[in-house]
Amino acid sequence: MKRTLFCVASALMLLAASCKEHVAPINTDDGTPAAETTYVEAVAAPQNKRILIEELSGVFCTNCPEGAEKLEDMAAQNPDLFSLVTIHTGDFTAPIPNESAQDFRTEDGDAIRTVIYGNEQGSKPTAAFDRLAIGNSGNKYFVNGYNSWPAALQQAKSMHPGTPVNIDVKSVFNDEKNQYDIEVTLKYTEDVTEKQALHIFLTESGIVDAQELSGNVVKHDYVFNHTFRKALTPASSGKVILPDLDKKEAGRVYIYRTFAKIEPPARQQWVPANMKVVVFVSAAAANDKRVVHVQETHLQE
Repeated sequence: MKRTLFCVASALMLLAASCKEHVAPINTDDGTPAAETTYVEAVAAPQNKRILIEELSGVFCTNCPEGAEKLEDMAAQNPDLFSLVTIHTGDFTAPIPNESAQDFRTEDGDAIRTVIYGNEQGSKPTAAFDRLAIGNSGNKYFVNGYNSWPAALQQAKSMHPGTPVNIDVKSVFNDEKNQYDIEVTLKYTEDVTEKQALHIFLTESGIVDAQELSGNVVKHDYVFNHTFRKALTPASSGKVILPDLDKKEAGRVYIYRTFAKIEPPARQQWVPANMKVVVFVSAAAANDKRVVHVQETHLQE
């Protein structure tokens, strides 16, 4: 059953948006909008480009555990090359009746699939790499078959080996307000004239719940990792970065501050110590949503 969930404070909006979710809320609205700051300083050295992998999965997807294992192997073989977000949206994602304790579906996840990917969802397990149009099996974005993922990762890396913007993200628990204060700093190392958007996602690992395996076997103690929980910026569009500037010149610094407060009943399900803040910058054109760079940090140190 869906429950009323969360409100997210957005940088340029004085009004908070609320919506329905399948799980309990994150509340970031205490009447204070998120803050943003910009200035110019000496140009920083560029960071190494990191890639965003968005995997589509589901608790009824019997091959998805093998896909998850493949991604862990890829991470071990390519340390710090990519960030992973596993989104439960589309087919095979409804909770297993009388077995599942949690429902991993979210309206934010549905918005990403329908708006960014045009309702494409491949054949699970499937994955998109930096939102590039390098899909297979008739897909524009999604690469079916986890054995094809290492090559897709290298293709994404070769297509865009560098990034024009550095990302630094910090998350600190605020005891006084019982919330997580999140600060994102972008530093441009090259001139950028295209519109870009900032995205902030929350993921959680170490979730023990039911997963169907082959042969109609249900594994009750399956561990779900990198599971998408919530977007703290508009889920599909992100937050447009400095829309009044025609050019974000090298040396331009942009700082965005927001916060997240985990409220009941999410507090009984979500474990902050197992959660990450995944931050990425993407192109913001109607026909181009390519991810430019991504970084992550723990929600709670």
